[in-house]
Amino acid sequence: MTMAVCFKCGAIKFGAFVPCPDCRSWPQTEDDLVTAMAMTDHYFELATLEQFSAEFRAGKPPCFAPDDRAKLLEHVRSTRMLEQMQGVMRNQTPAPEL
Repeated sequence: MTMAVCFKCGAIKFGAFVPCPDCRSWPQTEDDLVTAMAMTDHYFELATLEQFSAEFRAGKPPCFAPDDRAKLLEHVRSTRMLEQMQGVMRNQTPAPEL
């Protein structure tokens, strides 16, 4: 199970790379993917993610160490994650507005 903080609005959600149920944003750039990946329970306990969420919603997005960010960016690029995400999202039927 992957709990994550939305990189755009700070909501706690299930899955780092799926559209956010609150703001409907999903990672579309390498930077989005790095930020989304960093704010998951793969790297932080749920209590820390909840703290990130509260700070993010208060206008203070988390800041990650440059070395950690560089490692995640290298992973995103080496796995061609952005291209894969774009292909998946192109094939998705948009959810109807409620």
